Amino acid sequence: MSFRRPHLRSRRHIVDIHYGNQPCSVWLPDPDEPLVIADFADAANLASAVVDMPVDNEVLVLLDERRRVTALFADPPTELGLFVGWCDGPGLEVPFSQTLTICVTAAVVDRPPDTTDRLGYFELRRLHMLQGLLLLDVLLVDHERVQSLAIACDPDAVWFDEFAPIEAA
Repeated sequence: MSFRRPHLRSRRHIVDIHYGNQPCSVWLPDPDEPLVIADFADAANLASAVVDMPVDNEVLVLLDERRRVTALFADPPTELGLFVGWCDGPGLEVPFSQTLTICVTAAVVDRPPDTTDRLGYFELRRLHMLQGLLLLDVLLVDHERVQSLAIACDPDAVWFDEFAPIEAA
């Protein structure tokens, strides 16, 4: 399935919420026009679209088993970003089993990730695994480039596997 650039500027599907005492926003996709992240190109296109959203630091993307986006959280509080599988609230009512984190930065550096980025990626992946979730990737994005920590750090990155979405029942 080809990537459709989401209408992220539309306020119709954006809800301002609070987790604990921290505000964030959640973008809920139109269920009649599912947004599917089938491969790295789709993820990179989404990351490029995120740069135009009102986001300061990062976006947490939740996906179901068919890799349909169920919600995007703009600047989620730390506990939501780390422990999303154990949280509940607005945007989390639709079942999800996969995650993608998009980090907006001033400039994506043209070099392999440093030790801190590598460790951070593997720690976040491990935390999500403990929650029964698959972390697809952590993407670093600026206005010109997208870098995949999964591809840069993991020889068995999910993007190297052929993806065939589960058919609807």
